[in-house]
Amino acid sequence: MKTIHLFILLFTLSLMPMNISAQDSTAVKLDEKAKMELAKLEKKLQEIETEEKNKLKKIISELNAQQAKDSLYSQKDFEAIKLENAERIARNIKNRQAIVQNQIDFLKRNGYLSDDASIANDDNEEKSIESIEISKGRIDFSWKDEEDKKYRNRTQSDLIFAFGLNNAIPSNGGINDSPFKVGGSRFFEIGYLWSTPLDKKNFFRLDYGFSFQFNGLKPEDDLIFFEVGEQTVLDNFERDGQVINLDKNKFRQDNLIFPVHLHMNTKRSKNGNYFTRSGFNIGLGGFVGLNLNNIQKLKYDFNGDNEKDKFKDDYNTNNFLYGLSAYAGFGDVNLYFTYSLNPIFENNPIDLNNVQLGLRFAF
Repeated sequence: MKTIHLFILLFTLSLMPMNISAQDSTAVKLDEKAKMELAKLEKKLQEIETEEKNKLKKIISELNAQQAKDSLYSQKDFEAIKLENAERIARNIKNRQAIVQNQIDFLKRNGYLSDDASIANDDNEEKSIESIEISKGRIDFSWKDEEDKKYRNRTQSDLIFAFGLNNAIPSNGGINDSPFKVGGSRFFEIGYLWSTPLDKKNFFRLDYGFSFQFNGLKPEDDLIFFEVGEQTVLDNFERDGQVINLDKNKFRQDNLIFPVHLHMNTKRSKNGNYFTRSGFNIGLGGFVGLNLNNIQKLKYDFNGDNEKDKFKDDYNTNNFLYGLSAYAGFGDVNLYFTYSLNPIFENNPIDLNNVQLGLRFAF
């Protein structure tokens, strides 16, 4: 049975705004600016109560779910835990509203708001509970908030995916000399990322993880890849001595890569520390990896029939991959660039180095 003390305390919370200190008898006439400030402060009093009560509701809900799952406490002890949290929220309301009420009194007495006054959480960045862990004798609350030092200064993890344009630059020229279609050659990447702070201010973080990368190249002029000894060349595709015009011609490499970036944050919180993702951020680094698979897919018409061919081969590709990469953008959406330092194929007279430009998202 729910303890009656919890209901009494919750009822008391609903009456708390009535107990704010009385108006200062030395009040002065307020101008329009001061009246607007006063309205904001009075609104803030109610917002504080609503925020804290919503936190309490979520805490109680999470506690009930965890207790139903693990049954760590007797019903009596568990009700006591919930009552302790209700009392903590009541103190939070009282303390936070006292700060605002002091500013109201100052404003009414002087007609202006003190420059050194500040309202707790006035930036409307309300904290949200990321998790509640119950263990015998303790309750751990993790607040997922960029202003929270405990959250900011710990290793975090994200699911990432990226997509965009993929191509290969020949060693004897530039991107304009590439034998691959610019718009048709694309890449897709999906992986997992960890981010660890490197300094107390959170300006530098080390981002690292792993990704599966799928790099597609579409040769121009209906050319396909052939192995000629230890080299890989582009040539026409023929059947029965007839050069075939291809409806689809795509060469794809499937890679496992391990990216590492030095992540730099630029947006500061009110206490001078840097946010983790908010605002503009930039990452510089590189990657190493392994080539897992190579596939060449063809579609064409031959003697009135629609034909599909798929060729899996080594194609003399470099099995070990390494290169440079960087990203820059706002929040979790970044412009993403990679350049492979080793060529796609071994022993070719002209090296082809893979290059990518696209968007990367973190969740």
